Amino acid sequence: MGIPKVLRYAVLHVGSSSMSITILEYAGIDDVKVIDHASREVTFGEELFQTSRLSFKTIEEICQILKGYKQLMADYGVTKSKLYGTTVIREAQNRRSILDQIFIHTGMRVEVIDMPKEVYYKYSLLHYDMTHHHHIFDDSEALMFLDISSGGVGITVWKGGAMLFQRNMHSGSLRVMESFKRNERASSSFSTAISEYMRRIISPLKEELQEFNIKNLVLSGDEARLIASLMGYKAEKNSKENSMLMVSPYDFNKFVDSLEGVTATKLINRYNLPEFKANILMPTIILYHEIMDMVAPDNLLISGVSFSEGLSWFHGVEIEQNPYVYKLREQNIQLARAIARRYHTDAVHDHEVERFSLKFCNVLKYKGFPERWGYLSQIAANLCSVGKFINLRNHGEHSYHIVMGTDIFGLSEQEKEVIANVVYYHYKGMPSDDDAYFRKLTELQKIQVTKLVAVIRMACSLDAGSNQKISDIDITEQDNTMIVTAYTDQDVSLESWTFKRDAVYFTEIFGMEIKLIIGGAR
Repeated sequence: MGIPKVLRYAVLHVGSSSMSITILEYAGIDDVKVIDHASREVTFGEELFQTSRLSFKTIEEICQILKGYKQLMADYGVTKSKLYGTTVIREAQNRRSILDQIFIHTGMRVEVIDMPKEVYYKYSLLHYDMTHHHHIFDDSEALMFLDISSGGVGITVWKGGAMLFQRNMHSGSLRVMESFKRNERASSSFSTAISEYMRRIISPLKEELQEFNIKNLVLSGDEARLIASLMGYKAEKNSKENSMLMVSPYDFNKFVDSLEGVTATKLINRYNLPEFKANILMPTIILYHEIMDMVAPDNLLISGVSFSEGLSWFHGVEIEQNPYVYKLREQNIQLARAIARRYHTDAVHDHEVERFSLKFCNVLKYKGFPERWGYLSQIAANLCSVGKFINLRNHGEHSYHIVMGTDIFGLSEQEKEVIANVVYYHYKGMPSDDDAYFRKLTELQKIQVTKLVAVIRMACSLDAGSNQKISDIDITEQDNTMIVTAYTDQDVSLESWTFKRDAVYFTEIFGMEIKLIIGGAR
């Protein structure tokens, strides 16, 4: 689906170490023009990780900067904008007050982005850039994208069009620094201590990451670019901002060795860096080094893609409904399948439930069932049975906790809560405010859960025996009755009985009868 005209919009970001605004004109996925960009270095993250809150003075500063950005938007005649907050707002204990004060003083609503979504926006642009503009590697080689922000670390592995692994850790550069007292950071042993600290954090991933035989490691963002610059690598003149720098892993290791124990003081003295920048850079260098030592890549690439760039680009791509969005979704569904495999679910049954549920969702679009909910049904279908790995008894409860404890790429925290409740109720029970998990959801989330549970149950009923007796289904509507024609030449008594039982709940939720007709083999 194309866009009728060029989109002009602004994307604003409140981060731990910077605030920024990007004003863009979007004409297509490969035609994005930055009209203006402004950023301000801040120290909000230091305050957050020390006190778990933002002070009234800091909130005032945020509002003043945003007022300046609003004026810039007015100067350019920009009326469409999105304001995003990441770690510094997401994790503040007084988050509600921060959001309220920003709205009161600026009239702007903040969309708070959780960490998986934060990494997702960067990955989306990076993946597109590498597959469409930088045909550097063979699709048979695994690539790892390592993203380090002030508050977290994201690790994403893909090969060709398939995503193999995604994990996020709340151990970013600034967060790590603030885990140590000021006198500890001044110690000559600090670089050794922080190396051991980070090694302990990432060591549980070592065995799994080494299985992928990662040949290519991609780093992104301002810190990665700065490190390359300190090593003497420069982007070519007139190159695109998100162009790739090829850096030798040998040169990187030599650079780290030359620092003889990386400290902020050494970075300040040797490269004349500001103290705040050096404090962020030091743990970043160490973490890069530990990851490289773990996976031993043949190639190291540094991309200029930042969160603001990825977010700004993705916003236009999503409005356009570019087919690339659906390619990314398919990758996320593949990742959900990979998560399910870790818990040894019945992959063939999961595939049937996914296939049938999507058919229901496509027919129900005109019944107040948005297209994205169909995508959520595909994710849920693959994760419904993960709890059986722990215990067959109360496996819905176990599935809930597994989903809530897993970062699901491309989903917001609110969407993950919906998925978790769907897997909790998919087999038995009715979504009810008597249950704590359901009660804490918003009204919209509750509607999503009830409808998705009804769909998933109907899809499950068509493979009730997990033996794939039904080859295909057709769904039609006649006189407010949904008619499901199932094609099979086998005895499907169990499926028919299960379908009839679960149809009661479906009718209650969607306000229409649903009937099963058994056709012959197709």
